[in-house]
Amino acid sequence: MRPLTTAITFALLFPMAPLAYGSQAPSPQALWHDIQDLQQARAIMPGSKTFQPGSRTVDYFTTDLSNKPADEAMAKAGGILRVHRYPNGALVVKENYAKNKKPTGVTAMLKLKGYDSADRDWVMAAYDPTGKVLAYGKVGSCIACHVMVRKQDLVFAPPPTQLLPVSTWKAFFPKQEISPVYAHLLKTHAANVVH
Repeated sequence: MRPLTTAITFALLFPMAPLAYGSQAPSPQALWHDIQDLQQARAIMPGSKTFQPGSRTVDYFTTDLSNKPADEAMAKAGGILRVHRYPNGALVVKENYAKNKKPTGVTAMLKLKGYDSADRDWVMAAYDPTGKVLAYGKVGSCIACHVMVRKQDLVFAPPPTQLLPVSTWKAFFPKQEISPVYAHLLKTHAANVVH
């Protein structure tokens, strides 16, 4: 057998395993590449939709993405609201868009066992649409909001399944306007507001 044929046969019989994460966070650029892979695959999170309502006028629309470990955790638990712990390597991503559907930014959460046990071992990240890092690592402002859904391992369900209360929204985004569509969801889905 020729070397190239052997290599192809090996690759088909033993496909490359997905990137494994240890307890040390990947570089922001490495995580950005993993996010781009999800974007290219259009790996829409179960329960999410493309261009669903965002909470602010600066993220008028959002789309949630997730990788296979996150999807498997949701499937095994019976939905995002029932996941109590995501596995190592779970990645959830939120794409943010303006009203004209142009990208405004990307946020992500990567689960790394042993990374930050006080905050459920999540690496938090925020990027502009080009991949420029805005925040990365143990980001207190992200964690402070996400602890509202501690029982769900800090992962919010897509709207309208879960919605931030106006008081929390104003505390975290005091200089930004609430999206009128989100304000309407708060009225029509009041039972889904997180307390």
